[in-house]
Formats: sequence, C-alpha cells, structure tokens
Amino acid sequence: MAGESRKRKVGLLYDERMCKHDTPDGEDHPECPNRIKAIWAKLQLTGLAQRCVVLGGSKAEDKHLQLVHTKEHVNLVKSLSTKKKDSRRNKIASKLDSKYLNGGSSEAAYLAAGSVVEVAEKVAEGELDCGFAIVRPPGHHAEADEAMGFCLFNNVAVAASYLLNQRPDLGIKKILIVDWDVHHGNGTQKMFWKDPRVLVFSVHRHDGGSFYPTGDDGDYDKVGEGAGEGFNINVPWEQGRRCGDEDYIAVWDHILIPVTKEFNPDLILLSAGFDAAIGDPRGRCFVTPYGYSVMLKKLMEFAQGKIVMALEGGYNLGGALERLSSQFSPSVIKKQAESLRASLEVALEEKAALQTKVVELQGEKLRLQDKYAAEAKEAAEKLTHVSSELREAKIDLDFQRELFKKASEEKKLLEVRVLKLEAELQQEASDKLRLRISRDRYAAEVKEAAEHLTKVRSELRDVQIDLNLHRKLPKKAKKVK
Repeated sequence: MAGESRKRKVGLLYDERMCKHDTPDGEDHPECPNRIKAIWAKLQLTGLAQRCVVLGGSKAEDKHLQLVHTKEHVNLVKSLSTKKKDSRRNKIASKLDSKYLNGGSSEAAYLAAGSVVEVAEKVAEGELDCGFAIVRPPGHHAEADEAMGFCLFNNVAVAASYLLNQRPDLGIKKILIVDWDVHHGNGTQKMFWKDPRVLVFSVHRHDGGSFYPTGDDGDYDKVGEGAGEGFNINVPWEQGRRCGDEDYIAVWDHILIPVTKEFNPDLILLSAGFDAAIGDPRGRCFVTPYGYSVMLKKLMEFAQGKIVMALEGGYNLGGALERLSSQFSPSVIKKQAESLRASLEVALEEKAALQTKVVELQGEKLRLQDKYAAEAKEAAEKLTHVSSELREAKIDLDFQRELFKKASEEKKLLEVRVLKLEAELQQEASDKLRLRISRDRYAAEVKEAAEHLTKVRSELRDVQIDLNLHRKLPKKAKKVK
C-alpha cells in the first residue's frame, strides 16, 4: 500500500551439518552442537524463522579462506576429515588451543566460514537487508596460522576480506566489525591490524590480561599500526563480573556510536557472542536480552541497517534463546524497561552520593590549600630564586662556552701559524746551508784565482824586467859604438 514502509528482509542461515563437529567420545563440552540446535528450535517455535528468509549453509572456498589464513593452516583444517584414525586427529587437537576434533570438524569449519560469507554477500548485494548466520565452530579467536579458543577459521574476517578484496563491484569500501563476545577477538584484531578499511571494535573482559585469551593483546592501547593505526579499538573490562546493560550501553553511547558516525561504514559485521549475558557460566556478566536489543538497534542506524550477525560464543542455552529472540522481537523491551529503570534509579542515587562526596573533597581541598598557602608561597619564592640562579649560571656557562670556543679557534689558528713558521725556518735553514756550501766553494776558487793571479803578476814582472833589459841593451850597444 502507498505510504506503508517496506518490510525489511531478514536472513536466517542454519545448516544441520555444522552439528557434526562434536567431541570424539561424546563427552560434555561448552561448545557443543546443541548450541545451534536449541537456537534454531526456539526461532521456529516463536514463529520468528517463518518471518525471515531462511538460507542453507555453503562451504567456503580455499582461495577465500586464504585471504586471511595461511595456505598451510587451510590445508591442515581440510585434512581433518581425511584422518581415518581418531588418534591422529587427537594428536593434532592436543597441539591446538582449546580445541577438540572429529571427522566432522573440517566440514563444519568450511560451512561456518562459507555461510557467513554467503549472508554478507546477500546483504551487500541488497537481496537481504540484514542477516544472522547461526554457525559453529565460532571464529574470532582463530589467527592466520593457528586455531584456538574453539575456533578453526575466522568466519567474520573471511567475510570482510571477501567483500573488500573479491567483490569491489558491490561498493563495500569500509566495514565496521563489532565484537561483543565476552572474550577478546584476538584473531580478528591481528588480521586487520594495518588495514584502515576495517574498524575493529571489541568490548570484553580483560581482568589485567588474566582472562582468555590471556596477555595484553586486548588492552586499550592496542590501536593498530601503520595505515591501520586508530582503526582498532579495545574496551577491556578490568572487573568484568560487574558489567551489565548500563556499562555496555554507556560504551555504545560514549565510544562506539561517535566513532561509527565518523567512520561511516558501508556494512557492519557483528561477532555476536552471548557469553557476556546474565547467567552464562563462562562470562559471568549481567547483560540482559533487553541490553542486547538496545545495542543492536543503535547499530541499525548506520550503514543503512546492513548488519550481518555471526554467532560466536554463548554457553547458557536457555538464556541464549531469550537473547536471540529479543534481537528480532520488540516485546521483550517492555518487559525489561522496569528493570532498567530501577537500575538507572540506583545509578542516579549512587551518582548523587558521589557528587556529595566530591563536594566534601573539594571543601577539604580548599582547607588544605589555606593551611599550606604560606608554605606554598615560600616554596614558590625559593623556586623563583633558584630559577634565577640557574638562569644566571646558564648565562655564565654559555659565556664560558663561547670563550672556550673562541680560544679553541685561536689555538687552531696559532697551530697553523706555528706549522707555517716551522716550514719557513726549515726552508731558511736549508737556504743558508746551500749558501754556506756555495760560499766555501767560491772562496776556494777565489783563493785559487788569487794565487794564480799572483803567479801571473810575478811572471808579468819577470817579463817586464826582461823587456826592460832588452830595451836597455840597444842603448848600451850604441854607446859602445
């Protein structure tokens, strides 16, 4: 009818084959097939499944898994179904973190990852407005080369990488991954650590790094690296057992929603673990079905409501059914409103008490300020005096440094001059030596020449005497005649 808003198409994906992943000997384990069986039965019983588009599972392709996982890890998971002897599978499982394996583990893992990809693709294409993949084993702990924490493949990470890298034609350029599982999504964080196209937001118990997965990967200062810096946000609860609706909604209102407005994602992937719910034996928090419905509704305001939920943890089967129903049925909101209102009233009373305490502390602060004002003034004057002395000392030090610098420069100049003078003196001494040698040699030659001249003069006198004698002989001869 004209003016009537179009009903949203909500997809539900469920496949019984994922129940084949079970403990080898049928022993009890929190991550068991009944988790998804009970959810599916409840959705059918309430009629919610009949109001949705129901999908069967599909297996992931190796090339899509290898967008976030190593080839060796994919081959290892694939080989699980070919291990004929349980002992060999058990040996592999013993090397993994918090995992069991059987003949159906490989198929279930491929179905879980492929099913999340299928729902995400249909939402991105517009065939569905939003969807929920009821899958197992969960995925957010699985790392590129390692299965851990009940997880074999990282289902949400595979779907995000597939849309961004294999289907650019769908126009999904930015994806927000919200992980409200009570455990930190360590695998998802590492896979998009440097990718600014994916904003990873995780709120979880941390307890100083002692809550699974232990360590500091889930701490608030882990924000990404390189181009991805600032695109990883952790909200670690340090006293997680006390956290409930008010805490989570406050995180949504003051952190997630403002960041999401700025990031403006094209699609939202939700790692929907329900182990932070009231009554869960592993999370031990106090989030109610109403709290989950409020958190989801706030996220629906973004990305045109294109939200894909993928089941992660959650081990209180009865409570999980109620929480999942609340995601799709608004009737629980009215039932929980009075509880939330009462909680808010308690919070307001606590706030008023805290405000009174703050006023008292401020009065005590003023009293202490008056008491120690004189001492503070004297200390300030001493500090001013010391600062003045320090400035003068610094000025003197700078002056001394300048003098030292000039002296060093003059020393270098003097050293150059000394070297030059030494060279000149050496040259002068060399010249004097050469001159002395030449003088001695010429003196000998002069002496020899003088002696030779004296000899010549003597000979000339002798010749002169002979000449004179010869001149006188004719005269005597004439007289004789």
